[in-house]
Amino acid sequence: MTEMKDILTGLDRYEQFLEKLEKEIKIMSDYRIAVIYTDIRHFKYINDTYGYKRGDMLLREFVGKVTRGNTHMLCAARVYSDNIVMAARLENGVSNNAFREFICRENEKMESSFREKYASAALKFCTGISIISKDDRRLDSATAVSNANLARKLAKEMDNDCCVLFDNKMLEGIRREVEITSSLTGAIESGELKIFYQPKVETDTLQLIGAEALIRWQKPDGNFIYPDEFIPLIERSGQIVELDYFVYREVFRFIAGRIRDKKPVVPISVNVSRAHLHKMEILTYVESLFETYQIPSELIEFELTESIYIENTEQALKLVEGLHNMGTKVSMDDFGSGYSSLNLLSKLPIDIIKLDKVFLKDDEIGNKLRENDKIIISCVIEMARKLRITSLCEGVETPEQSDYLSQIGCEIQQGYYFSQPIPQEQFEKLLEENVCEEKVTVS
Repeated sequence: MTEMKDILTGLDRYEQFLEKLEKEIKIMSDYRIAVIYTDIRHFKYINDTYGYKRGDMLLREFVGKVTRGNTHMLCAARVYSDNIVMAARLENGVSNNAFREFICRENEKMESSFREKYASAALKFCTGISIISKDDRRLDSATAVSNANLARKLAKEMDNDCCVLFDNKMLEGIRREVEITSSLTGAIESGELKIFYQPKVETDTLQLIGAEALIRWQKPDGNFIYPDEFIPLIERSGQIVELDYFVYREVFRFIAGRIRDKKPVVPISVNVSRAHLHKMEILTYVESLFETYQIPSELIEFELTESIYIENTEQALKLVEGLHNMGTKVSMDDFGSGYSSLNLLSKLPIDIIKLDKVFLKDDEIGNKLRENDKIIISCVIEMARKLRITSLCEGVETPEQSDYLSQIGCEIQQGYYFSQPIPQEQFEKLLEENVCEEKVTVS
């Protein structure tokens, strides 16, 4: 029977790759086998910006670079889209970590090469590696690939490390992931998930004029599962939409209750996960919340991270327009966290930009804001003012930072210098004591 190849890359089909790898594992002798699983971060951006033809060319060129003349390669396949898996012979004299470092260097070389052709794409090759030795002969090929794929997913979440070597400790991470994702719905129903609020203050008056709603998970024993741990897992499982909807409901209910009781309220911002851009059901859901709770639309703000705007500009624009049609404000969160989005500010009808806290990092010697960051912050704030976009800087932790932001005209500040995220009861007390009267809405 004639072997079928992947039409785009000429590599094996995935099923054939697994069969070949299975045979290689059985005949392995005085060497090991490295399973190398790679994908290209921001590949979708290439397709959307440069066109699918250019994206296909990039993928073929990438495959050519990693396979052509590679005498150690045993077999390779395109799993799907830009996901490429390869098995290679690894001599026993080469340590696992030395091989990982070699792959990292090769990835970096390819990144530099492709950046010359796709300057705005911020391409990054993310690779996971699993090593099969003679002691692992009972390991089937699908499990070996699964292990490499798990390591690749971890590499994709990292900012600095483009290549991760699988080890058995990662399986404990899988167990933890299953534990968290399977208990989310029950945690919502039992009240373990709580909304905390981090105040926003007006720079001119240093009075409370708003807050950001943040999720916290407190177990019955009082211990917290922190967002840095559970949010990425919930995003991967697809449950982030359910979690976002829970936050929205609680915030709407909180505001409606205070209005009913004739108590002061301020605008509350909520975060929008990238998963919402696929089906856009969020617009229908938010509209139903406004109908149910009958709160003024200006009391709700939606925050989309800068990366969401970059990765799916067209859908992001539709979402922003839909939210604006309901009368809500929309902000660009984490502005400047790693992309170049200045051109987007002229295209997207953004109300607020939130400068990422990375700009407020102190230098290592004088414990002062770095001069280059000062220049960037002041220029962005001046640009926002001319575009009639409100500027907010998050991550404010010192009086010196706050004073500098005041000097350059930043309108709103948020950070631990003013308050960490606090439970609803504390935030309500803060509302009664510190709210700026001109910014209060009472119906």
